[in-house]
Amino acid sequence: MEIRKVKKEEIKQVGQFLEETMGAVFPFPLSEASKRDITEMEELFLTKEKTTLLAAFKNGKVVGTIGVRPYDDRIASIKGRYELETTCEIIKCYVDQNLRRSGIGTELFSSIEQYCQEAGYKTLYLHTQKFLPGGYSFWQKKEFSMVLDEQDEFETVHFEKVVF
Repeated sequence: MEIRKVKKEEIKQVGQFLEETMGAVFPFPLSEASKRDITEMEELFLTKEKTTLLAAFKNGKVVGTIGVRPYDDRIASIKGRYELETTCEIIKCYVDQNLRRSGIGTELFSSIEQYCQEAGYKTLYLHTQKFLPGGYSFWQKKEFSMVLDEQDEFETVHFEKVVF
């Protein structure tokens, strides 16, 4: 297995993986923002500073993804909590459903954590949903602390990890 930054020529394959994987685990239609992350992947992840999207490839097939971008303070319930210059948002962490619990997510996270350190981030932020397979426990095992449980219809929980 190889983990690397997504290349321009791999965008279609990675986008298809994300659409299929997210479509299988979310019980509601993808948000416009999630769709935009897929359709505008090159602009949003491959060209902006302090932003990247990594994929795990096994025998030429995408089996996992993880991305990072600067956190933009857009979420009202945690607005003002973070120093925006040094806080990133971990996004699009998904592993092929047939390969979960095989270490791919851990390897992806280790790679993105290294990227975050090199980019100068001090705080890693993410949000997930409790219904996502393994997500909640995965982030706890990676030493993230839950900072807010929205207790909303989407079962949204917010996590952070101060790292550097």
